[in-house]
Amino acid sequence: MKKILLSVTFIANVVVAFAQPTISASGVNPVIGDQLIMATATYVSPGNSGASQTWNLSSMTSSASNTYTAVATSSTPNGSSFPNSNVALGSGGGNYSYYKTSSSSFQNYGFNSGTTVMSYSDPEDFLRFPCAFNNTYSDSWAVTFVNTYTFYRTGTTTVTADSYGTLITPDGTFNNVLRVHFVQNYQDSAYIPSYGTYLETYNNDEYMWYLNGNHFPIAFVYTLTYSTGTSQGGSYMSNVLGVDEPSVLKSFTVFPNPVSSDLHFDINMKENQNIEIQLFNEIGSLVATPVSDNANTGRNEYNVHVGDLPEGIYFARIILDGTLTSTRRFTVSR
Repeated sequence: MKKILLSVTFIANVVVAFAQPTISASGVNPVIGDQLIMATATYVSPGNSGASQTWNLSSMTSSASNTYTAVATSSTPNGSSFPNSNVALGSGGGNYSYYKTSSSSFQNYGFNSGTTVMSYSDPEDFLRFPCAFNNTYSDSWAVTFVNTYTFYRTGTTTVTADSYGTLITPDGTFNNVLRVHFVQNYQDSAYIPSYGTYLETYNNDEYMWYLNGNHFPIAFVYTLTYSTGTSQGGSYMSNVLGVDEPSVLKSFTVFPNPVSSDLHFDINMKENQNIEIQLFNEIGSLVATPVSDNANTGRNEYNVHVGDLPEGIYFARIILDGTLTSTRRFTVSR
């Protein structure tokens, strides 16, 4: 067994590989139990479209993050308002976004925010599968909701897989990524007494980067233009639980949990791999890269001293041959 002390040195494994990917439903659709930490970030240019691109979003800065959990629609307070949805994403506070996942599509069925419930009468196709470079489609959608007054929202979404290549984020480098250009044009209308007819139009121009095995976009940037102004922003994946584990990894166990001093890693491999272990805190900041090693076939065991970390929730992530493979959550408690 190897005894490893924490080091804050970040060791980047960058493997340049340009392959034309096809994302699938099983590769990117959220699954109940998945958990994601997404950092809210500044806007950066989405870069070029086309084959074999490299997009550098590493200049994104973030001061906040949200943790999202995928749960069964029926388990949410407003689940009965979304009878065709089978999975919901929540970030706390009782607010959820509702979706339907299938082998052919990932559909948006609406959301609730406070007492406002927006259940789509005509769902919005976020993705259609399989999705590959140059695939494109348009989809119309509609929803009626009440926010003091009754509003009617109608729109059209155009989705184009406009490029593929390597994506660099503040959290790491990802190969064989497919970029999706996502354009929403929609309007809200309502009749308001003493005001008359209210009409607001929107254009959301958004780029999302997908990688099979990650059940959420790795990153996105957007520009939202509406009748009275414009806003820009972005986000990137700080950590994800629920990525598909590769066949080369037989098992990955982290214990004890909670931990007060030494955290034990038991990683069982089917073949030799370059391995890196990274530790993140709850807001997605890298706190240490305590292991960088050549893992052998069979069991590889490491002890990492985490007694100097503040109490709280952390994530241990392993990277095999430069590719994110799996994440485990643990708690430091004394």
